[in-house]
Amino acid sequence: MRFATHRIVISVSAAVAAVGLMSAVPAVAGQHDGGMSSMSSDSHSDAARSAQDRVTDAVTLVQQMKQNPALAAVLEQARGIFIIPHYGKGGLIVGGQGGGGVVLAKHDNAWSSPAFYSIGGASIGAQAGGEGGAIAMILMTQKAVDRFADSTTGWSLNGNAGLTVVNWSGKTQATTNRGDVILWSNTSGLYGGVTASITDISPDTKMDQVYYQRPVNSEEILAGNVSSPSADTLRNALASRVASR
Repeated sequence: MRFATHRIVISVSAAVAAVGLMSAVPAVAGQHDGGMSSMSSDSHSDAARSAQDRVTDAVTLVQQMKQNPALAAVLEQARGIFIIPHYGKGGLIVGGQGGGGVVLAKHDNAWSSPAFYSIGGASIGAQAGGEGGAIAMILMTQKAVDRFADSTTGWSLNGNAGLTVVNWSGKTQATTNRGDVILWSNTSGLYGGVTASITDISPDTKMDQVYYQRPVNSEEILAGNVSSPSADTLRNALASRVASR
């Protein structure tokens, strides 16, 4: 009897332990799911901050460009612009390390909200020196704007793009009617060094969706069918005649 009683006690204890273990499993799983959800939320927040930072940096660059009266005049004539606030880093940049930027199109003197794009790299001349910087592609024709709006995959700004490209210089103002795209950089050594070979220009659909908080594509944005109050500062900077103080 003692032996039988002892076996029953052991069995009951084992059953209680098993029930306790089973009830603990969902709790652990729930904690794991919560952790994954938190990580996903943090990742989304980081992407949203990165998108807004890119727009904010583009504002600063537009204001810098408009300090030059001749360049400000060119921007008034533009049909669109691709602003890459940061690209490359360190050393002599040949086939640079690329970066991300925003494209805006102009409709009846009003600018669209930004569509996000990335580039794989930019070929830089030997006179470029040792620092990265910013690039702006001023889109002077509707043909150039459409090249961005109609692209769903990567393309390169080279001879195959079907666009005439002019590098910005003090004499560019007189030749703007002969170029689809005017390339400008804020790094003095690059004025004659950025070539018409910016590679792997691709729409950044994920960044678009994070910024506008819904599924959207670059064609819709550049057509003016999508907007965000967060982009008003950039739109206003482009629309103003002179740099904002």
